[in-house]
Amino acid sequence: WCKQRWCYVDPCSCSLDTPPKVTMYLPDAAFTGMSLYYSYETCESKDYFTEKFNTEACVNQETENQCLSLKRKTGVNKCAWTGKACLGWEIVEHPLCEKLVEKVHSGAYDSRHLTAMVLAVVFGLLRA
Repeated sequence: WCKQRWCYVDPCSCSLDTPPKVTMYLPDAAFTGMSLYYSYETCESKDYFTEKFNTEACVNQETENQCLSLKRKTGVNKCAWTGKACLGWEIVEHPLCEKLVEKVHSGAYDSRHLTAMVLAVVFGLLRA
């Protein structure tokens, strides 16, 4: 996994098929008022890291209770439940992520899609 390319991304500017994940290395860091998110998809790499090493990644939570139990030090939710899957809070709820929020609520990010992402399907480029 360490040879795979990744980068930090603005979750609200991404039009990825696979949602970016909240970083584990800087859990309280923020950029433009939002958590830091990373993505392998933007670099056309496979994500071998998240499933095995970032066990508290929102996408790794399989139930609503697991999802909503993850909190930041401030006590606010790290993740949000879509009704089908767990994603970073901003992707589901933040007003600046309006397009992604629509995609989430339309069911575009369902649990099968997220499982495929975690299992490292080959991804496309970021298109803003």
